[in-house]
Amino acid sequence: MNAATADSDGGLSDVGMLGNGAPQSQLLEQVAMRKHGVDGWEPFHYEKISETEYEVSGGVPALIGGVKKWPGPHSAVVVTMAELAQASAPPVAVHAQPQIAAPLTPGLPGQGAAGGAAPNFLTVVLQLPPDEAGRKRICHALSLDANFFGATVTATSLADEIAVNQLLELRCDPADVREARERAASRRPAAS
Repeated sequence: MNAATADSDGGLSDVGMLGNGAPQSQLLEQVAMRKHGVDGWEPFHYEKISETEYEVSGGVPALIGGVKKWPGPHSAVVVTMAELAQASAPPVAVHAQPQIAAPLTPGLPGQGAAGGAAPNFLTVVLQLPPDEAGRKRICHALSLDANFFGATVTATSLADEIAVNQLLELRCDPADVREARERAASRRPAAS
């Protein structure tokens, strides 16, 4: 099998770059970061070193000219197929149920098959366009005083907060994650 061909062990090729967003690559990144255990360390490359192991290389990245680069020393960690399989198993932690809004019109995004209610909050991550004018238009449209068909923007961030939260969950104690989710779920929407 050549390096560009995905293998049958989960969609990873023999050698590759990480950060492409593919589910198996993301899983490999997460396991490697958790296993490496150094704050700020992120993987960027992997290589299959045996039938059951991948060597994942990385370091502490820096944003140089708007591009993430790894200028410092690099280190590696070995991730086994068993660790990947264990990490892809469904989580056993019990999460608190979100606050439920008043019933919505059936068929809207976020509803169950029976047209049930959806949570009070919707989180969306937008990759901003490369041009400054486009970025400004989007940021202006999503300002905190914006109203979208009765929904109000309650927070904005110029970062991928979902990815940040996923990385924090990998590094934090599961009890702390559960408590944070419960506190967030108990938030009440702002009164109009």
